[in-house]
Amino acid sequence: MTISTRQPHDAATPEESLSASFAPNWQSWLLILMVFVAGAASLAIEFGASRLLAADFGDSLFVWASLIGLILLYLTIGYYVGGLAADRFPRPALLYALTLAAALLIALVPLIARPVLNWSLFTFAALPLGVFYGSLIAVLALFALPTILLGCVSPLAIRLRVKQVGTAGRTAGYLYAISTLGSIAGTFIPVLWLLPTIGTNLTFLVFALLVGVLSLVGLISSILHPSRETS
Repeated sequence: MTISTRQPHDAATPEESLSASFAPNWQSWLLILMVFVAGAASLAIEFGASRLLAADFGDSLFVWASLIGLILLYLTIGYYVGGLAADRFPRPALLYALTLAAALLIALVPLIARPVLNWSLFTFAALPLGVFYGSLIAVLALFALPTILLGCVSPLAIRLRVKQVGTAGRTAGYLYAISTLGSIAGTFIPVLWLLPTIGTNLTFLVFALLVGVLSLVGLISSILHPSRETS
C-alpha cells in the first residue's frame, strides 16, 4: 500500500520556498517605492497647483500662503487618518486602494481645473481679499482629497513594516527619510524638467500614472500573496 510521503510539517519544496520568500520581499520593495513616489507626487501637486493658480490669481504672497498652508493641512489630515486606518486595517491592499484613488483624482485635475478656477475667480473678485479667498477655495476643491490620500501612505507603510516594538523608531525614520527624498525629487524634477518641457496638465498626468501603476501592481501583489504585514 502506498502512503503519501508529504505531511503538513514537511519542509516545502525549493520552488515553494523561493515563491514564499520572493513574494514578501517583492512587496517590501514595492512599498518602499510607493512611499518615495507618494512623497514626490505630493510636492509635484503643490508646484503644479502654483502654475494653475498663477494664471488667474497671480503668484502673490496671498496665493502662496493659501497654497502652502492648505497642502500642509491636507497632509496633516492624511497622516492622522492614515494612522487610524493603519491600526484598524493593517493591510497592503488598503494602502494601494487609497493611492489608486489618489491617482485617479490627480488625473482629474487637468479636466476640472479651468471651470473651478474660473468660478473661484469671479465669485470672490469683488472682495477685498478676493485673491486669497478665491485661491483658497480653488485649492480646497482641486487638491484636498488627493493630497489627504497621499498623506495616508507613510503611517500605513510604517505599520506594515514594523515587526517589533524595538525597531519601530528605526522603521519610522527610514520610511520618513524615503518619503522626504521623494519630496525632494518632486520639487526639482517638475520645476527643472517636467513643467517647462511638457506643461502643467501633462505633469499632473505623469505623476497620476506613476502612482496609479504602482498602486495596481501593489493591489495585484497583495491579492496574489495576501498577508497581514509586509516584511
